[in-house]
Amino acid sequence: MKDYLTFLNEKYPIRRSKEQKEAFIKYVKEEVSGYNVEIEILEKEHNNIVIGDVENAKVVFTAHYDTPATSIVPNLMLPKNKVLGLIYAFSYPILLAFASLGIAYLIYWILKLPYFVFAVMYIILYLGSFYLLTRCFPNKNNYNDNTSGVATILTLIEQNKNDNIAFILFDNEEKGLLGSKAFQKKHKEIMKDKLVINLDCVGNGDHFIIIYKEKTVENSLFNCLKEHLNSNDLYSVEFINFKKALGNSDHKNFDLGIGVVATKKSKRGIYYTSRIHTNRDIEVSSDNIYFLSEEISKFIENI
Repeated sequence: MKDYLTFLNEKYPIRRSKEQKEAFIKYVKEEVSGYNVEIEILEKEHNNIVIGDVENAKVVFTAHYDTPATSIVPNLMLPKNKVLGLIYAFSYPILLAFASLGIAYLIYWILKLPYFVFAVMYIILYLGSFYLLTRCFPNKNNYNDNTSGVATILTLIEQNKNDNIAFILFDNEEKGLLGSKAFQKKHKEIMKDKLVINLDCVGNGDHFIIIYKEKTVENSLFNCLKEHLNSNDLYSVEFINFKKALGNSDHKNFDLGIGVVATKKSKRGIYYTSRIHTNRDIEVSSDNIYFLSEEISKFIENI
């Protein structure tokens, strides 16, 4: 079994610019060429990489391959605590808005500027600082988000030769799930009855949370997934209804979307995934990828 996690972090750590994405796409095409699968690069759909026969597959496994910018504030994920997660997500933009407002007002008051100048200055300060602090500079360390998901997809392709499955590596998830949104819009009819299992940030943590939409329960393969994706002595697996969980990734765009994320447990019993979108995103374990790929492969054998 190849150690894709280490290889990708060494050779393709940043997948953000056009050139970086093209180099990664070339690698994927070469890597899967020997596994007797179809591959299609959908350039008009944000360079989504489609591997296999999606139309005839019963289950589609996905992960986003684009990487984020460096953020001064980590994207802390709290999938089991919706309220706390939303408070954390909105606290930084709100604090930044008040800080920008205060600075703009101070300049306005000292220089006795017209009011419209104050308003324009506030907008520029807020949008400019938000962009600089969260969107401007590429992050060189993306071990968990989402090299771990890509590594798992490549491992699954290596291990499984099954016509009932296909794979998609989505582009531009970090820009607002744009790659998966475009794919779903164009292929809505063929995707409506397929389980879409999305792997995002699965490399750090020993508690896997599986977030599923209500409609997935109606699909017979969902129970098969629950039967074969099990806990062991090192890892625990928990299925949570989408309505009770917080997970913003590509699975949200599909009717039968299922999100998979690895978390740690704090001393207070809160499950979390931290360090995302920062240079501290370097804590991952290949054992996570091996566990997840082996458990999912058991499911694939029974499709």
